[in-house]
Amino acid sequence: MAGGQHQDLTLFCVSSLEAAPGSDGADARGLATIATNLTLANYTAAVATIKALQLRGGWSPAQRAALATCRTRYIEALNVVHSAVHALATRRARDYVADMTVVADAAADCDEAFRAGAVAGAGTTTGKEADGGESSPMRKVDEDAINLTNVAMLIVTSLGE
Repeated sequence: MAGGQHQDLTLFCVSSLEAAPGSDGADARGLATIATNLTLANYTAAVATIKALQLRGGWSPAQRAALATCRTRYIEALNVVHSAVHALATRRARDYVADMTVVADAAADCDEAFRAGAVAGAGTTTGKEADGGESSPMRKVDEDAINLTNVAMLIVTSLGE
């Protein structure tokens, strides 16, 4: 992770956890629980966002396919977050990190689905996506999801259990 990315994640961590009720007096385990619950809420909201985007319509075939991929991957990730919650509660850090890695991959897969669709659709659409001109409507959602998941994993890893 580059220095700038680390600093950005630190700022993200502080701002995300600072706003969470109970975080001001929480120990590392409490912060891990809060970060995991924030991840669960974030992924739930992401599914709602995807559904709203799908209902809005007006998407190219590549974008519709990417949204379908996103919806599938985020729903799958929600099931895995529940497994991670159990792993955290039973102090199985290795299982927790493995689960949360799968969770983070879902958001990365969503982002990749739009990038792949942009490249594939460059000849049939405006091509702006392939040139970096038009980004995924899920970019910020995906970035926040990945960052929250990474924060949660870093906290659990710091517990040394």
